[in-house]
Amino acid sequence: MTNSNRNTDRRYVGVKVTGAALLIILIGGLFLLLSLIIPVRILLWILACLVVLILVVLAVGAIIPFHPDEIILMQGNEAMSDLDRKLLEMALSKEISQAELDDFLNDWDIEAAPIKSVMLLAYLMKTRPDLKFHEITPRLDGVLSFCKFQNVKRQAHLSKVGKVLNKEGIPFAILKGGAMKVYRPDFPRWMNDIDIIVPEADYQRVVELVMGMGYDKPMKTDHSVDLHLPGSDEGLLDIHERMEMFTGLEEAYNEGLFTRSEEVPMFSVRGLLPCPEDMVFIAFVNLYKNLAKNQTPESIITTFFDMKYLISLKPGFDWEIVKDSARKTGTEFQVYYSVVFLSSIIPNVFPVKLLEPDLSDKELENQLLDFLFRRDVVSEARDSLSRTSVGASLQRGYNPIVFMWVSFVSLLKRVFSNRLIKKTLLVFRYRVLPNLKLS
Repeated sequence: MTNSNRNTDRRYVGVKVTGAALLIILIGGLFLLLSLIIPVRILLWILACLVVLILVVLAVGAIIPFHPDEIILMQGNEAMSDLDRKLLEMALSKEISQAELDDFLNDWDIEAAPIKSVMLLAYLMKTRPDLKFHEITPRLDGVLSFCKFQNVKRQAHLSKVGKVLNKEGIPFAILKGGAMKVYRPDFPRWMNDIDIIVPEADYQRVVELVMGMGYDKPMKTDHSVDLHLPGSDEGLLDIHERMEMFTGLEEAYNEGLFTRSEEVPMFSVRGLLPCPEDMVFIAFVNLYKNLAKNQTPESIITTFFDMKYLISLKPGFDWEIVKDSARKTGTEFQVYYSVVFLSSIIPNVFPVKLLEPDLSDKELENQLLDFLFRRDVVSEARDSLSRTSVGASLQRGYNPIVFMWVSFVSLLKRVFSNRLIKKTLLVFRYRVLPNLKLS
């Protein structure tokens, strides 16, 4: 551990200790103030009633069943509007008629649609010149032109970095949307950046090389760096040393990924293109990550379209590679969740064996509880707070409020690490509250 990391850890511990002391003083002061207004005996009765109420709620949460499959299916049904489902069906169909298209366009608002939905409709326009798109044709053409310009710009940066890596003998594999662009050059895509992955042994050297190529100081995470031009926040290239899977076992995937990839020309350089099975596995994991971050509306349509293409690309698609990659990286639940989620929207695409999790019922429920709790409780609370003035102040350095907040969050993490508490909150969120609304 570096000295800077040690200093950061010491500072964080100091903040927590200071915050805990201030929090205790604040709570003690409030209790003392209340005891001056309300008799102590009544206060104790109030506290006892609160404890009993909490125990009753936990008991109810323990009794009410929590079925993971039903919850995932419910989320799939809520994730897409009827119009988006119809768009996906049209894009996957080879026999859509002009009447069906006109019926869809009558209800579809291009201004309100996410950009990836617009891109999918633009692709339909490009591949079916016999269909008429009426007054939105110029808009779709404009989106295609802008998308092409943006992609060419990002491809140029991949070419620039790729030539250096080729010269240094450092292999790299292209991922996600960039890889699909190699697979399907004529398919228009909206890409925020291009992702590549390099061997972990070469990662630090690659970071040093790109920093000497005129890019701004890269924005680092624990698994990748984002390249930007000086003075710009526009994403260009994301260089990974491993995929982000939230399991701690990501490194186990790299060797197989590189071994199964094929070296091909791409954007004026030579790079590794993952096999269709790895592309599908990565798409499952990436979809799970997008779902966890509530980014579903803008990704699910093209994700499904890409998977449909990859699965049908060759007659002997090997699902065992997908399942083996999931086992090695501890992402069985992520793959299962994504498959069930997608199958709830359009069925009969994935084999039945993918709909049967390689997890015990208890482990499946535990992982679903963790996922939903992070997304629907922790993330929602964090995002809601960040939009307030208090939340904004928490991001501007340390002050007494931050001291207490850090300590309070640490306490909440300990409390809500209990499985029963998580389950109770989610049971009320997904089973009790919807029933109350219906009644």
